[in-house]
Amino acid sequence: MRAAVVDRYGPPEVVTLREVPRPVPGENEVLVRARATTVNSGDARVRGINVPGGPLFAFLMRLSLGFDRPKQPVGGFEMAGVVEAVGPGVSAFKPGDRVVGSHGFRFGLHQEYATFGKDDVLAHIPDGLSDEDAVAVLFGGTTSVMFFRACALKAGESILINGASGSVGTMAVQIAKSMGAEVTAVCSAANVVLVRSLGADHVITYDREDFTRNGKRYDVIMDNHGNAPFSRVKGALAPDGRHLMVIFDKLSTFVSAKWNKQVVEVSQDDDAWSSATYAHLLDLVARGVIRPVIDSSYDFEDIAEAHRRVDAGRKAGSVVVTFA
Repeated sequence: MRAAVVDRYGPPEVVTLREVPRPVPGENEVLVRARATTVNSGDARVRGINVPGGPLFAFLMRLSLGFDRPKQPVGGFEMAGVVEAVGPGVSAFKPGDRVVGSHGFRFGLHQEYATFGKDDVLAHIPDGLSDEDAVAVLFGGTTSVMFFRACALKAGESILINGASGSVGTMAVQIAKSMGAEVTAVCSAANVVLVRSLGADHVITYDREDFTRNGKRYDVIMDNHGNAPFSRVKGALAPDGRHLMVIFDKLSTFVSAKWNKQVVEVSQDDDAWSSATYAHLLDLVARGVIRPVIDSSYDFEDIAEAHRRVDAGRKAGSVVVTFA
């Protein structure tokens, strides 16, 4: 089978398709044939060691991920596909089932087949939902659910979402609105129509207005961009407000957050990352509560171009990769 392999850190050109052994499902494992995956900011950052926090954080990431090359050469956070085979002990899935799955931050899903075991996430795709739409909601949707649970977002609260047009932001706007929050979205002028169509009550274009200086206060501020750290936005938070640090701009921001009770962060081991959360997100899509936002779609042969699109920093929604 083919896999998109990264054997050295660098630009999108380092992503190459290679033949690798096809996995065989063991006990309690499910083998899935891929139909769609995504290239998200995590894939691109790992590939290029293009991380917030400066050189020191990049060095620490190399120590964790592999100093000269990734220990895990195949990226890919999530996959949609069809169950090809199941190992002994599997009863919840059968060959022919349409599913979405993830290995989490172990990646490994930019390939034509993958196995999923008890430590992975796997959920059925509802009838009528395409593979591309199913996979497009997972990364941003799960991130949003994790942070909203961690900050205990409630109906009637006001939330400002900075970076509202990316894969996380487009899901955050819709999920927060479905929870009954009053949503203010911050995005570029080019994405105002999109963000309004997702249900935002108010939209601020960052090149025309600084939301930290308009005198308004919010119960929750979610930073998906990295340019709205607590130190910048604290004056725009209500007295008991919470700052969701989805991404940070520099290492000092990350460190200072550890001692600030108003700053909310989550762990990759958060129990909201689960098969139940995937099923919940897909149910929201099936019922029309939220909708996938796909920026662009590429054939697997062109996955390097998908990385290039993410690197450009102008995507709106998810970048999807499809398999023949």
